[in-house]
Amino acid sequence: MGRSSKKQSLLWEVRRADKTLAGYVLGTMHTRDQRVHAFLAPLEPYITQCQVVATEFSIHETGGMHGASLEPVADWTTRLSKKQKKMLTRLLDQHQLGGLDAYRELPPLLLLQALVEELLGKESAQPFDLVLAIKAEAAGLSVAGVETLPEQLAILQTIPVDVQLKQLTEVLAHQKRYKRQVRKQVKWYLQQDIRQLYKVTRKQLGRLRKRLLLDRNKRMAKRMAAMYAQQVHFVAIGAAHLWGNKGVLAGLKKRGYRVKPILFSADD
Repeated sequence: MGRSSKKQSLLWEVRRADKTLAGYVLGTMHTRDQRVHAFLAPLEPYITQCQVVATEFSIHETGGMHGASLEPVADWTTRLSKKQKKMLTRLLDQHQLGGLDAYRELPPLLLLQALVEELLGKESAQPFDLVLAIKAEAAGLSVAGVETLPEQLAILQTIPVDVQLKQLTEVLAHQKRYKRQVRKQVKWYLQQDIRQLYKVTRKQLGRLRKRLLLDRNKRMAKRMAAMYAQQVHFVAIGAAHLWGNKGVLAGLKKRGYRVKPILFSADD
């Protein structure tokens, strides 16, 4: 382990203007793929230097995305063609995600997120980012959230159902291509290529990139700067949020923090 001369890494050291350690920021992936979970052990030395581990929202916000309270949306399943309904029902069945009726008054992007999580692999019982926070708390560290679950859900509810439905049906229409893209994302994550992860996420989000990526980057960078000023934090957020001139790393630099990539691997 040691500092990398390259700008490609999932893990970044964060120091205050006076050069004292503020903590680390890690780009995560919400996956149960065992290859990703192999990163947990080499991250431990960095996590144990910190007082608080913060994920996108606190692990103590119960229920997760699918169990949280949401204002019902108009039933969008009636707008699916017979072919689309059949394909979606088959996918839900295949991944044991329940019947289509259970999703008809939920934002379509929640269903798409559930499907993507399945495609990312399910070798471990819990996703990587969740396990990281659970292990940290078991080791005696405090846990927190950079955002809150209601904030994330509120963003979803500002996006017109038409726009969300288009995203979902695009995936249905091009399932093989989408699966290839998901596999590539896992490969880029394992290679710690945060630039490529940012680029592909930005492209996939299309007109939603401002609300789901760029606006959140700005908010997270502001909150992380305040958190780092108070205590040494290990912050774990989606890897796509790190890169770019509007990414979280750039946002921290603008607020006077120094960031450096840390080279690590599953073999450490």
